[in-house]
Amino acid sequence: MKSFKEYLAESKKVYHFKVKVAGELPEGFQDSLKNRLDRYDIVNLEEIAKTPIQKLPLDFPEMENSEVTVYEVITEYPLTPPEVEKYVTELGLSANRVRVRGSAEPSELRQIEMQAEDEDDKDKSALLNDSEYSEASEIDHKDYYGEEFTTGFLQDLMKAQKERIKELEHDKLDSNVYQESAPEQDNKPSAMGSK
Repeated sequence: MKSFKEYLAESKKVYHFKVKVAGELPEGFQDSLKNRLDRYDIVNLEEIAKTPIQKLPLDFPEMENSEVTVYEVITEYPLTPPEVEKYVTELGLSANRVRVRGSAEPSELRQIEMQAEDEDDKDKSALLNDSEYSEASEIDHKDYYGEEFTTGFLQDLMKAQKERIKELEHDKLDSNVYQESAPEQDNKPSAMGSK
């Protein structure tokens, strides 16, 4: 049986955050942030991405033409995104230039899904570049046009017509119904009069 200390060691939890900063960073920003967060037992603090200058960055719709630097912060001590954001803004950055996302936030999960989809799409090439049309299924053209298709189509129409006549019980009608015949006239004079 395991001791309590072993269970406690196995249940060690870490807290993941992504810190996104728009625009230019002050000199020594990463070291200063690490010093601020040292009391939370930092496991990892590293720059994981730097986007090119974009007209409207993803998390910063009010910022135009700026790059975004993304840091991954992992701590062993519990911490919330607003607390991390407070420590970042204390380094001299305005709050509208900083976004902190926890690993379980819906927006962060959606971005991870989108990245996975993008990686899947990288394996595929554009269908328009495939001159052999390898994605197209094999088609038997006799099923869609030609003398055999036309003959089969007309036979199907004849069967459908016969079934329709039986369904509406027109086959029981007198065949003379469809012939034009003049109605029998009585030898009575017209109500309007006649000469």
